[in-house]
Amino acid sequence: MRYVLGIDGGGSKIVCLAADEKGRLLGYGRGGGVNTNYVLRQEARDSARSAINTALQEASLRAEQIESLCIGAPLDPETLGKVIEECGIKHVVRAAEGETPRWAARFWIDGRVGVTVGAGTGSLARGWARDGREVGAGGWGAALGDEGSGYWIGFKAMRAVLQAHDGRLEETMLTKAVLEHFGLSQPEDLPFRVHVAVEVREATSGERTRFVIDSGTVIEKSAAQESEASEGGLFYRKVTPQQPLRRHEIASLCSAVAKVARQGDWKAREILEEAGHESGRLGVAVIKRLGMEQEEFAVVPFGGVFKAGELVLRTFRETIHAAAPRATIVEPKFEPEVGAVLLALNDIGVAIDGQIIDAIEQSSVNFPSCRRY
Repeated sequence: MRYVLGIDGGGSKIVCLAADEKGRLLGYGRGGGVNTNYVLRQEARDSARSAINTALQEASLRAEQIESLCIGAPLDPETLGKVIEECGIKHVVRAAEGETPRWAARFWIDGRVGVTVGAGTGSLARGWARDGREVGAGGWGAALGDEGSGYWIGFKAMRAVLQAHDGRLEETMLTKAVLEHFGLSQPEDLPFRVHVAVEVREATSGERTRFVIDSGTVIEKSAAQESEASEGGLFYRKVTPQQPLRRHEIASLCSAVAKVARQGDWKAREILEEAGHESGRLGVAVIKRLGMEQEEFAVVPFGGVFKAGELVLRTFRETIHAAAPRATIVEPKFEPEVGAVLLALNDIGVAIDGQIIDAIEQSSVNFPSCRRY
């Protein structure tokens, strides 16, 4: 029997599936974020190695039995190379961005997959024309892109909380949801958890002082006697050192925003509707660059943001259809790691036929995390 591994990963997690040549899924492993643009290389290595080893152990396999490993993840080549060497995998195939979700959907839908749009921790899109041309859009990172992503939604929510606190927005249920999510007691605490404040370490005491605009907060206590004060429009506080929120932690707010939106909060719904529109714009960009506006094809949305359902999908669908009215929006049945398994099987010469698809369908019930429904 021949065996493969399929891996997909990003800013929040990495997932590994083990399978045999008949398409039976045998083992599942999961680790933390592996995007080496945002996490330390050692951290990414540890996460990837843990996911691989867990999947192998659950499948009762040894690394030397794996004939092909297909991975779709933003791991730099050096880090990936060390992981593969440490794990003892013989052969690796790297999938292009968007390729693993394409393969995870293509055998379960009618027609061809023309576009995939991912909105997880980050965001991006990829398109495939009938003549073989491929283009991508987005994926420019937290500072210059990630529109419609979980990170983008999280930042929008935190800004809304502070603007409501200022009086620039109407009250929103996001205030309570965001504070509870991060274990904070008041909106003024948010800037101290985000890496945008000026920070000074006192040479003598080693204490840290962080400064933000006081947003009208009136504090009359003396700075020399108390831990926080306001002078000349600056609010400052002596704080114990703590790490600023990381990209995936900010993205984790997406589920809290969706929960509040389902309860009818106006601002949460507005943020998610805008996220759907921004994700749709990514898809439209590749559609237009490939000249596919009048064609019939499937657009596959994937990533955690789309788990908010119609709160995001309605505007996503409207944006796509405004540019490509014959396109069909198809939610995938499986997560991208299933697509990575299929790519690995294809790499070792296995024909992806009805028997392979049936085996994946039947065995996937043992690994519900790799299924969308």
